[in-house]
Amino acid sequence: MCAAALVATSLGWVPSAHAHDAEAIVCAGEESIAFSPGLTLTPRPTDVRAQTAYRCGAGPGRVLTATSSLSGHSSASTCLTLNSGQAQESVRYGDGSASEISYSTSAGRVAGITVVRMNGTVTEGRGKGSKAERTVALLPGSLPTACLTPEGLQRSGGRVQLQIHP
Repeated sequence: MCAAALVATSLGWVPSAHAHDAEAIVCAGEESIAFSPGLTLTPRPTDVRAQTAYRCGAGPGRVLTATSSLSGHSSASTCLTLNSGQAQESVRYGDGSASEISYSTSAGRVAGITVVRMNGTVTEGRGKGSKAERTVALLPGSLPTACLTPEGLQRSGGRVQLQIHP
């Protein structure tokens, strides 16, 4: 029996309920984002809420669907730039597991597209203690003229990539 356990562990198979906690996870998906208050040309504190649908690779040949909710705050954002801030993401995987992630964010514009980079740590659940990197390429959800109104740009969307490194 000991020989079987030695062979199994040396081949990388560990029979544990938490065996997936140490694996790399790479997800890609689409995100819908809401800004409150809406983004204008004047910097102001802004709350950000996002919903994401992911497809994730979690080990060789394993594909999982996942959904997430993200909430964050920026101290001075505009239509032209999203100021650095903090965010928290709750990821729910199709196999019933979950990850809670805390991020610091930074943003910039590349060829007219706002790119938000988030670096953080998995604080609970699948991958706890692992580093997480998240990149979002935002596309406006309405005409850029919304930035000129008092209500501002209230919705956006984009492509997202999430990587969790063990």
